[in-house]
Amino acid sequence: NTPAGFLETTRPFDGNVYVTHKEHEAHHHYLKVITTEFDPESGTKKQYDKKKGFYKPLEKNRAYQILQSSQLSLYRADIVPEAKFTYDLSPIAVSYERTSRAWYDYFTSLMAIIGGTFTVVGMLESGIHTISSKKRR
Repeated sequence: NTPAGFLETTRPFDGNVYVTHKEHEAHHHYLKVITTEFDPESGTKKQYDKKKGFYKPLEKNRAYQILQSSQLSLYRADIVPEAKFTYDLSPIAVSYERTSRAWYDYFTSLMAIIGGTFTVVGMLESGIHTISSKKRR
């Protein structure tokens, strides 16, 4: 149900190793956290709310994407280096929704393309005919 490659964005540190080779160096990591919502799985039944007496719509599935960047920082000799993790919660959320198109939408689009092509070819032919008839005079 999730888009391809989505799960990798939920755990950006997997498999990464951050090693310092000199004294007074440390990595600083910047993480932007983005709320992401998905439509419920198709085929999932709606839940009946006994208190309200009706079926309530399914809530969207929620996950969090993390965009990560890191840099190696140098410290003065009198400061103890420390790894830093800075989180930034994004005010914008991403929502994935699956929709399907009816067959006649494709047919209408195809007819629009054919009609547009016919019109452009007709205009070109008319222009060429006008230019060639002026040269004959």
